[in-house]
Amino acid sequence: MTVCGAVVKRLREITDSKNISLYKLQKDSGIPEGTFLSLIYGSRKGVNLTTLLQLIQTLDISAKEFFDSPLFDEENLDI
Repeated sequence: MTVCGAVVKRLREITDSKNISLYKLQKDSGIPEGTFLSLIYGSRKGVNLTTLLQLIQTLDISAKEFFDSPLFDEENLDI
């Protein structure tokens, strides 16, 4: 899985667990809709760290909590 794919999957896991729609996450984070949609639908090859940190902050979790997932284990990523 790509890093960007893992980020999107993790965002979906967290939004599902918090019962937050992706639309609400995008609106609350202030990230432009085009940027957000290109991330979610995979038209980007990478994710900007500032954008990711905005999303993490909006979800009210730490970066450590976000990345504490088997999705980010080296053997699961195509780097």
